[in-house]
Amino acid sequence: MGQELTRRNFIGGALLAGAGLASATMLSACGGNGDAKQGGDDSGITWDKEADVVVLGAGAGGMYGAIVAQENGLTPIVLEKQPEATAGGDLRVSGGYLLPISTDPELMVGSASFGEANEEWADAVDELGTEAIDWVIDHGCEWANGVEYMQVEGGGVAIYECLRDNMQDMGIECLYETPAVKLITNAAGEVIGVTGESAGQHINVKAKQGVLVATGSYTMNKELMANFHIPGIEYYPTGSPYLTGDGLIMAGDLGAKMSRLAMGVEYNGFCAKAASEEVGLAVCANIAPGAIVVNQDGNRFMNEQVSLQHSKSTMPFFKFQGTMMECRNDQCGYVNSKMFEIFDQATFDSFNLGNNKLAISWANVMADVDNGYVWSEDNQAELKEGWIVKADTLDALAGEIGVDAANLKASVESYNAACAAGEDSFGRPADTMVAIGAGPYYAMELAVATLYSMGGLTTNELGQTINWSNQPIPRLYSAGNVGMVGPYLEPTAINGAWGQAALAIDHMATLDACDSAQSE
Repeated sequence: MGQELTRRNFIGGALLAGAGLASATMLSACGGNGDAKQGGDDSGITWDKEADVVVLGAGAGGMYGAIVAQENGLTPIVLEKQPEATAGGDLRVSGGYLLPISTDPELMVGSASFGEANEEWADAVDELGTEAIDWVIDHGCEWANGVEYMQVEGGGVAIYECLRDNMQDMGIECLYETPAVKLITNAAGEVIGVTGESAGQHINVKAKQGVLVATGSYTMNKELMANFHIPGIEYYPTGSPYLTGDGLIMAGDLGAKMSRLAMGVEYNGFCAKAASEEVGLAVCANIAPGAIVVNQDGNRFMNEQVSLQHSKSTMPFFKFQGTMMECRNDQCGYVNSKMFEIFDQATFDSFNLGNNKLAISWANVMADVDNGYVWSEDNQAELKEGWIVKADTLDALAGEIGVDAANLKASVESYNAACAAGEDSFGRPADTMVAIGAGPYYAMELAVATLYSMGGLTTNELGQTINWSNQPIPRLYSAGNVGMVGPYLEPTAINGAWGQAALAIDHMATLDACDSAQSE
């Protein structure tokens, strides 16, 4: 990558020269620049390991960042909380789509970021991310159906294995089952290492150039999801169940600025609530052509066939009612706080209601490890588990699920009339509507499924993590879904994480090595 290194350094230099940022201050031998002083005494620390670059997380950004570091002459070491069997984060269960970020630069720097993204940054991440796409194709991945810049054969699993295998071939050390638990700073506030935990013991890993936080999303942290997004909603991730926001929390302890959170979650639609609760993450649900969705009052409220994946619109299950006075009297809440898919015997017999055919959820891809579950072909196992409820009549079904029987019957009758007329008041296309026929009848409670979160740690154009004074925390960088510097509404996806990681490593390479900490 000699020529590529030169090009990347040129991009980094252009950013340094053009952005005119205080963050461009270069560090010399841990001298610091007075920014983000967090205190800390680095003398007397026992360093169990050391590297030029310490990477937190063996996902898309982390693994590629380690590879870029190695090919740029920097020694990396990766700390990963999971064993190899479950490592990789959301990359491992992604669809494996690798498209250049945007064919229109104005999209990223304009509407996708509400005008906040820096144009030089957008161009650099796009170029470096596209370069990374070419790298994985040159190093083991193949395009599905021979179509370039679309989808990799084997999806996210293949990309994960490509990065993992190349790291191993390059001799890059990855410490599995070693989660980072604390960032180590010196007296000048520079991040000089990481404390990890391995086999119940703490180890200190020195970072001579810097630390790259690439720990992914926080969708499995219920507290963060409630604090950062719409409260009172039970979210179930379709991605890795191990993404609990560790890097975000550690950097937050050093005063890292949190941003781009409110719109920073991607939804996947519905999941089967009882199944998801038992499994521990989303077991996705399919809405059948012969089914409707009703709320806790038995009322239908939406076009059941509309795609909710990646939607940023106000979704029907978030509709809220109540005045201030009603809130005080406990009379407010979500209009559709409970949701049930209602269908007949014919649909039960002919339609798979779960994730049996889904290829990109953790429950499917990782079915042989913890939190894995694949829906039965005939829905019988889920009926036996009680995840699907059965009754001979709609009145009886309403009693089983606790909704108003008259409303439920009226919803079915209205839907069937719409099927006959070929026109639905909720806008559901006629070719997706099959009337609900004779019983027995069934109900499956639904919940909200998420794909991933993005945002949290705020970075500048150089990949440096900044504090609330908009100054860089020296030698601390972040990349990927743990934090985005640019777009809210257009995820930069896998190659975006790669571009961010490469940008961060390039800037790290301009620093003098941090050798002030004393080993014992």
